[in-house]
Amino acid sequence: MGTNLFKKTLLLIGGLLFVEVAHAQYLRTSYFMEGTSSRLQLNPGLQPTIGYFNIPILGSFNMGASSNVLGTKDIIGVLDSGSDLFSNDALYNRLKEDNRLNVNLNTDLLSFGWYKGKGFWSVNVGLRAEVGASVPKNMFEYLRDANRFSLENGTLQGRISNMNFDVNAYAEVGLGYSRPVTDRLTVGGRVKVLLGIAHAEMQVDEFAVDMNIPQNPENPENWNNTYGGYTSAHAHITTSIKGGGLSFADTYDSYGNAIRQIDGFDFEGGGFGISGTGFGVDFGASYKLLDNLTLSAAVLDLGFINWKSSATTVASVDNDMQVDINQNNYQEYLSGDFLNLERFNLVEDKERASSYKTKLSSTVLVAGEYAFLNNKISVGAMYSAYFVQPKVLNELTLSATVRPKSWFNAAVSYSPVQAGGKSFGLALKLGPVFVGTDYMYFGGNSKAVNGFLGISIPLGGSKPSVDEI
Repeated sequence: MGTNLFKKTLLLIGGLLFVEVAHAQYLRTSYFMEGTSSRLQLNPGLQPTIGYFNIPILGSFNMGASSNVLGTKDIIGVLDSGSDLFSNDALYNRLKEDNRLNVNLNTDLLSFGWYKGKGFWSVNVGLRAEVGASVPKNMFEYLRDANRFSLENGTLQGRISNMNFDVNAYAEVGLGYSRPVTDRLTVGGRVKVLLGIAHAEMQVDEFAVDMNIPQNPENPENWNNTYGGYTSAHAHITTSIKGGGLSFADTYDSYGNAIRQIDGFDFEGGGFGISGTGFGVDFGASYKLLDNLTLSAAVLDLGFINWKSSATTVASVDNDMQVDINQNNYQEYLSGDFLNLERFNLVEDKERASSYKTKLSSTVLVAGEYAFLNNKISVGAMYSAYFVQPKVLNELTLSATVRPKSWFNAAVSYSPVQAGGKSFGLALKLGPVFVGTDYMYFGGNSKAVNGFLGISIPLGGSKPSVDEI
């Protein structure tokens, strides 16, 4: 994988800033649907009505994302912009000083659960991917100026600060267990061994450029003391991928000294493997306060991954002194590619290429549910906090659930915070198939959509009755 593909990959991540799909690490609408296995992802202290075997990959596939920037109508404008993206005034005027993005993808390669006596056991082998980004408006200001730069004017000034991208991908092998302690209290937990696949981080603390260019910059004779400029930068990129990572090439400064400067990203498919290891836990409980009123809470994804130094490459720049802009490098600062790495003058940093630790993005939730008609219908409310970078995502979900049989459950929900009050959620379990969304578009410029797909078959016996506990 060379420089061009690396840039395209990062551009794809950056472009997701404009795709406003929903904050949802897991499907919250399924929380009170007792016939589904997906509720165990939200609280290992909850139990389904029967054991299950999820079809590999399609048995539990969930994707969610959130951004504080644009809605569905804005996405159409972005797609129509093409190469004129940075000159799109309507888009630019919608941006905030800090434009944030979070994306997550979860799927289980293998997952199943069964009742054994009073307890419920569950096993899962899954893949998890998370993306977090924060892009300041001043980056767009700089690139708008570079995009419409005119040699007749010949000046360009810009400053980027506090920009970051973070990508985390890992496999998870989990073992869960829940058990009624009394006829009212049920507790559960899950332990997870984590296998790090890839981690990448780009952090730009500050980048400044100030240059003045002659009308015919390709002619060296036109450069004199009144033309030129400077740039300064404080930034770094870290990748941890076995068999891949940042690549470097020798360049030479004005004194003839060799410098190992970043020139892209290489990946050898044959070397793909584990780049780090870690550990995680989930805890959950539910308590029947009254015959029809149940309270519950959970803490998910407490854990970490240690990334190996042998799989880690780092490029950094820490230029307190000015770097001259001249006839040999000025074009790097006029590039409309907002992730053009050449302009940052990043060089190999072997001292920082050591092992390091990253925390999982944890979730805390509390919920309450009131049931009617012998537990066939219920209404509930849930608050969740998803601790991601660069900012915690909060949501309140109100829902109504119908569950007459284990093979038929349906729910409708309303989550107003991330969607700005412009969408609702639906979920349906019909036999082996389960589909749902926390955010369904219903008009206006909705800022949220998401989806969940599950296909499973029954496994083992049903949940013990209260008399059996």
